[in-house]
Amino acid sequence: MEVITDVLKHYKFSLSVLLILLFLNVSKHQSKYYKDIQSLLDGLKTVKPLSGDFHIHRFSDTPASWVKETSIFRSDTYSIILLTKGQAKYKIGLSEYHITEGSIYFQAPQHLRYYNRLSEWQGYVIVFMDSFFEDHPTLKKLITGFDGFKITSKVVVPLEEEILIETQKMFQHLYEISYSKSVHRFDKAKSLLELILLQGTEHYNFLYQNQKETKQNRIVKAFEHIVEEHLYDITQNKVEKIIGVAEIAERINVNATYMGEVLKKATGKTPKEILSDRIVLEARSLLTNTDMAINEIGYFLKFQDASNFTKFFKQKTGVSPSEYRV
Repeated sequence: MEVITDVLKHYKFSLSVLLILLFLNVSKHQSKYYKDIQSLLDGLKTVKPLSGDFHIHRFSDTPASWVKETSIFRSDTYSIILLTKGQAKYKIGLSEYHITEGSIYFQAPQHLRYYNRLSEWQGYVIVFMDSFFEDHPTLKKLITGFDGFKITSKVVVPLEEEILIETQKMFQHLYEISYSKSVHRFDKAKSLLELILLQGTEHYNFLYQNQKETKQNRIVKAFEHIVEEHLYDITQNKVEKIIGVAEIAERINVNATYMGEVLKKATGKTPKEILSDRIVLEARSLLTNTDMAINEIGYFLKFQDASNFTKFFKQKTGVSPSEYRV
């Protein structure tokens, strides 16, 4: 019989909870999750978008009101950011990065994001929606197949000086075309974005795919991928209950005890602790970025009731959900 971990004691889903979710109409509260380019740029207090499905700007174009440090947030947008000057602390899910000048980094709709500008930035930001590449098969294949957009892959690529100069020229060309008066500017933008992604894929693969990966590393990566994908599916109302550690081990096709030993050695945490930390991160994002009531958030994250959610959150953070939200 499957061993039920402590974290699963907090998660029981029933028909009654489903009815409550339907009654509360939780989906309406997700509007503060940035569903499009307009809401993302408004939320970050930056510039106005070029269009509904594609945008590019330079950091030098942004107003003084631009957010220096974000809360944890999601966006249904893809982003490619070239940082030519400056530094930032950046987080995707539970993975943290220190981004320095001369880097290009990637964001996708499944990524739970956070950044903190440690110094003033120079460079470019490209933002686009699925709709921008749907009618462009080659570009669509590049985007959907690119590891940098995957849910748990590395998202930052440091560039050597020569490559940085070449990449900067490509971004500048895309910027100039996008703000031109050409009636075909967005068609040209798709072709230029394709070139940028071809180059990005080449350097990404050289940097990461040539690295030897041990069995233990594959287990850690697979565990993180399943957890991230599952939490994203929860936010999209695609699952009915939280996944268990034993189920994750079964999906990876490894013994649960062995998986726990590998994760503990690699991360210093047990599978249960990693899963709990990731749930807390999602809860913090919902508390910060939505107007959902605390009991709604609990049901949304598949807790049996609000008291279980409050107890779980306080055990992990030291404060109650209501105290965190203040």
